[in-house]
Amino acid sequence: MRLIKENTSEFESFHKSLQYFTKKSKAQGDLKLISFENHKNNFDQLEKYSFFAQNLYSFQKKIQSVESVRELNSIFQDFVTRILSSKEVEIFLFNDSRSNLIPLNTSATQQHMHVVNKAYKDGILDWIFETKKATIIPDLNLLTSNGSKLNQIIFPVYDRKATYGLLSVLTSAARVQEDSLENQSIQILLSMIIPMIITLRQKQSINKLYHELQVYQSKMNNDFDIYAIGELAEGILEEIGEPLQVILSYTNMVENEYSVDNEVTDKIKEQVKKIHELTNRLVKFSGLNKPRAGRSQPCEINKVVREFRNVINATLNNLGIECDLDLEENMPPVLSDPNDIKQILTSVFSIIKSEAKKGGAIVIQSKYVREKVVLSIFTTEQLPVLSDSKNINSNVTVKLIKELMNKNEGKAEFNSLPLKGAIIHLSFPMKRRLNL
Repeated sequence: MRLIKENTSEFESFHKSLQYFTKKSKAQGDLKLISFENHKNNFDQLEKYSFFAQNLYSFQKKIQSVESVRELNSIFQDFVTRILSSKEVEIFLFNDSRSNLIPLNTSATQQHMHVVNKAYKDGILDWIFETKKATIIPDLNLLTSNGSKLNQIIFPVYDRKATYGLLSVLTSAARVQEDSLENQSIQILLSMIIPMIITLRQKQSINKLYHELQVYQSKMNNDFDIYAIGELAEGILEEIGEPLQVILSYTNMVENEYSVDNEVTDKIKEQVKKIHELTNRLVKFSGLNKPRAGRSQPCEINKVVREFRNVINATLNNLGIECDLDLEENMPPVLSDPNDIKQILTSVFSIIKSEAKKGGAIVIQSKYVREKVVLSIFTTEQLPVLSDSKNINSNVTVKLIKELMNKNEGKAEFNSLPLKGAIIHLSFPMKRRLNL
């Protein structure tokens, strides 16, 4: 029997065992022993820093010539996806009332918007805004045995004074350390893009206000023309009375002194009476006979509505539109300027008239509900200008109605649906603030 004893051992290859010395500085300091493994890690780290630096430089160059929030947001989403593998990248900013977070991207998914606003309503985001740190929220709907498939990373967007919103990233990454290059790079991108977004949105707002100013200037010029026509009409109304009286007097004289058919003179008298009634309505409605108070006073809405209906009756008949009144009697008067109510009704009628179709109908209803007098106008026809929220917000006539209602501390509500017609509610409060 022979025993063979193996006495071999393995050694690392010579080139792998080599180490070299380096100095901390050019002329001073001890030599430091560094392994090849550490050297490789340092090289990888340097390459990573170089990649992120190039990304930031490229991002800064791309956004220099951007002039729209949409384009800026699109570039930002692309670069964040390069830094951190992501399914969705969305910036959410607070609305004016800070009740909701609105995505900059109009194509953001409903699910993403729901998740963000639910987290806000549940108070989760309040804690994140307080810490001012990027935080991961696991998506509990997609949990597996190995943990969460998809995570939501929230980056709060803020400055020294206020919190503007957040960046929400849906990613498979399980964590992002605070001192990681990914976190720092995204924070740098946010600090570059948010001031630009705020500036661009302010610019859009200024342009919108400037456009509205031009519209109001145009309307004021038209109003001056209408005022001039009104002044002319006032003089004409005053002068019409005398010729009418002369016509009536000569008609009576002809009837008494000459043998003419009474039917002819009766027709003349009837037409004179119609003209006289029409001029009286116009004078009464426009308030030419009485000085304007210029202040709020007890005002009976039903009385103003009846006067208004009498004035527009001829126009309604020409358009083939019926107008019925459903007015609650014995309502308390509201504190308002009658001229404001007339202007509101005139503006409402101008909207209805622009979309009027022959055979349509209008119902004007008044009710006293919970210390408010509510004036409602119902139409059988849909009014497209009231169907679209954008049209409502940009329509000058609608804005005028809302401004006059705000002046009277009231509220105007508009609704228009296909096959159901349109409804306009004007609510006047019984209690008003005391302005000293």
